[in-house]
Amino acid sequence: MNKQNKKETYVQSFIGHIILRDSISQLLFLRTAEIDKVRYSKGIEIIKILYEKSLALDHHFTTVNTLNDMHKISNPNNFKEFAIAKQQFEYGMNKRQGFNLGNILGENMYASIIHSMISLFSNSDIRKSDKTNMLQEIECVMDFTLQMYNDLNTVYFESVYLKKGNKDLILDLEQLFTDYTNPIKYKTSLNECRDSDDWLTINLHLDNFINRLKFLRSSELSQLEVSNMQIDLDFSIDRLLHFIGTYNSFINDSRKFYEKFAIMLDSYENEDLCNEKIPQDFITLKKSINLTIEKFDHTYRPVEITGSKMKQLLYGVGEY
Repeated sequence: MNKQNKKETYVQSFIGHIILRDSISQLLFLRTAEIDKVRYSKGIEIIKILYEKSLALDHHFTTVNTLNDMHKISNPNNFKEFAIAKQQFEYGMNKRQGFNLGNILGENMYASIIHSMISLFSNSDIRKSDKTNMLQEIECVMDFTLQMYNDLNTVYFESVYLKKGNKDLILDLEQLFTDYTNPIKYKTSLNECRDSDDWLTINLHLDNFINRLKFLRSSELSQLEVSNMQIDLDFSIDRLLHFIGTYNSFINDSRKFYEKFAIMLDSYENEDLCNEKIPQDFITLKKSINLTIEKFDHTYRPVEITGSKMKQLLYGVGEY
């Protein structure tokens, strides 16, 4: 161009440079918009997964808290052998030295055991050999309930605590979904969306949002609106990332609780000796807790949330 020394050539070259630069800028924006679309849509998928896992966990906590009421398997008054023996102990006891418990103390484990022992030893109508046999019949029931009463109640009340924490997590997730889908003008709640399987409608709203974003950017009609729309998308994704951290922390804490539960329930030293007298609900509870510990590592913390879908949420890689 220096040799030709023609102004017209310079002008055409300059115009071509501007057109090419604008085209590259537009292509980069379109690429960014598609990446945002992938990131946002993967966020919806993650919310869907977390909601299903949280609901399953809520069902599990409910099952543990109501496992035939742990109070029943930790109180000897609910064991047939103990109830029969208690009646025998009280029958014919010395009326001047003996006494009866009221309804409240009668259901209290410690008061009931102490009263039964007093009734037994003060009952002169029962021979010594028969007393020994009666004690042997209920010794496993008393040993199990005395040793495991506090532990079973700890499992019960701490499960209630975990259930409440999980319920709060579900409510936070439902609110997050409402805020997450607000920019794309989707107004259905998470629960209703799940029940009606309305996930496809969210994609339609997202398509409309991204198409408008592309149109405004290319036409340069309202760059302020473009900026606000972009911020809304980024902010929604950032909030989801924060919630994922909260969810993972809850799963980690819950796992530690269940590890403690497993240690506590395995601490009953006479399980082999008293195997026939131990309630089946206790055995079921132990199996359920051990199984749940494994689920905390896999089922309740799905690998895709820390793997492929997380990568797509962060960087927008992969297919839409």
